[in-house]
Amino acid sequence: MRVERFKELDGMRGLASIMVISYHIFKRGEYFTTNPILHFVTGVTLYNWYAIETFFVLSGFLITSILLRTKGEPHFFRNFYVRRSLRVFPLYYFALIVIIALLPTVEPDYMPELPRLIPILLLYQQNWVYLIGNVKTTIYLAVTWSLAVEEQFYLAWPFVVNALSKKNLLRLSFTIIGLSNLARILAAIFWTDANRMATFFFYNSFTRMEPIAFGVLLAIAFTEPGWKEKLSKYSLPVFLTTYITLLIVEYVTNPGIPHPIYGNIPLTLVGYPLAETFAAALIITLTNHAETSFLRRLFRNKILVFFGDHSYSMYLFHLPVGLILLDFLWRHGYRGWPFFFIYIGLVFAITTAISMVTWYVVERPMLNLKKYFEYKEPQAAPSTAQAD
Repeated sequence: MRVERFKELDGMRGLASIMVISYHIFKRGEYFTTNPILHFVTGVTLYNWYAIETFFVLSGFLITSILLRTKGEPHFFRNFYVRRSLRVFPLYYFALIVIIALLPTVEPDYMPELPRLIPILLLYQQNWVYLIGNVKTTIYLAVTWSLAVEEQFYLAWPFVVNALSKKNLLRLSFTIIGLSNLARILAAIFWTDANRMATFFFYNSFTRMEPIAFGVLLAIAFTEPGWKEKLSKYSLPVFLTTYITLLIVEYVTNPGIPHPIYGNIPLTLVGYPLAETFAAALIITLTNHAETSFLRRLFRNKILVFFGDHSYSMYLFHLPVGLILLDFLWRHGYRGWPFFFIYIGLVFAITTAISMVTWYVVERPMLNLKKYFEYKEPQAAPSTAQAD
């Protein structure tokens, strides 16, 4: 059974995708110029690290909504895992093949390390590479760490949802959030290496379940009569308050590099829950406020929805495109402020073109196979189609 999509959530994913790409690309574009205004623009994009939290909260919300809606259906596990596999695996492994094939040319020094990394990539465990330290990753595949975290969640969560009641799912989600925050507080007190601490909490699968748990709580609340209406009364002020507070904390703690991974203990302590709260509040606003409201109209505009529809491919390919293009322009002596704009424009254009090609060549043919594994739920919540 197909269900209505909330285009606003596609737009939310699209904006998060643009923010992630901007975070990685603008700071490389400023190599071409010393213009202080353009360096200021780049500095603004460095505040975009929390876009990853948005992806995690959305995943927790959408996936849990599907699982709750279809729990007890015939072929519950089969349909979920096959549909997720058709959505995730083909493009991921296609991207791995393409990027690894390019490595002898673009990063030949990394080739001796590649045999140790490949099994890790195939099994979606690359987020642990940043913590273990005995295997080095290549920057061309660096962004895939978050996909590994999500895939680990997809693997385990259907069993958890199937085994627990909604009340126990609530308890588990609150426990995950509470333990994650407690661990950060204790680490801030006792861990003397701030950079190591920050890295641990950014890439660790267990602590990265915190934003997913926020989405889980939201999915459960949406199944309870009256809760969507109650939450929607406060969602907009909560979104604005937590988002503005996060920006202030980023600026006050380290305006030059406002990212928790760089040993920023205050941001490590409060940045994650602030980002997760505003993402959850934004989801409520975009699915329950009046369709004529400003935010809903903004997030369902065609540009953001387009980026949301193609976000998976763009996320996988934008950094390799940016690195290869930067190397080409730099080696050929291109300098000056115009190339700041040329570089960024080309990265977005080429990445968009690649995402359209992969959509027609890889993604759509695989997604068409989902019709053989349709859910049979009698009623469907319209807010959960985005992850279907």
